[in-house]
Amino acid sequence: MPTKKQAIIKTTDGKMQVNVATDTSDGTAANAGRFLLLNDLGIVDDSVIPDWMKGFLIKDNCVETGGIAVGKMVALTSTGFVLADNGTLTKDAIGIAVSVGVNGAQMSVLTGGKFTITGATFTKGSTYFLGATGDVTVTPPDNVANKLSQRVGKALATTQLVLEISEPIITSSLA
Repeated sequence: MPTKKQAIIKTTDGKMQVNVATDTSDGTAANAGRFLLLNDLGIVDDSVIPDWMKGFLIKDNCVETGGIAVGKMVALTSTGFVLADNGTLTKDAIGIAVSVGVNGAQMSVLTGGKFTITGATFTKGSTYFLGATGDVTVTPPDNVANKLSQRVGKALATTQLVLEISEPIITSSLA
């Protein structure tokens, strides 16, 4: 029998309470209300992802030498995920990392929907574009030859982005 994982929470009346957590689900009500843990691979197990979200979450190996941090935009190559980059025509964004990418290990990427990035400083209502090395920026490349101009989403709040990834446009210089 697997070991039950537990989390300590503070209830609304200020008391400490131990709750059972889970890293997998059999789909029964027995798992309802439990805290969600990452599985042994450090990613969210498919069994605990709601059906409506499964269409937006993809998994593959990270092949970025230095790894990929949560909240970075990623591209998909024939060997796996790398950092998306508006300066490399073959690295258009496909989604945002929702788990840490370690070179050679599986990671999860969200391709649509709302995502919170701790520590982000977005401007609510602003449109964001793919920047360099997985970053996002409010400034699309303009009048620069051979860059990718790719809209990735709109800010809902200072730390929330709605992913709306567009097809990339290759820019050209207006000399």
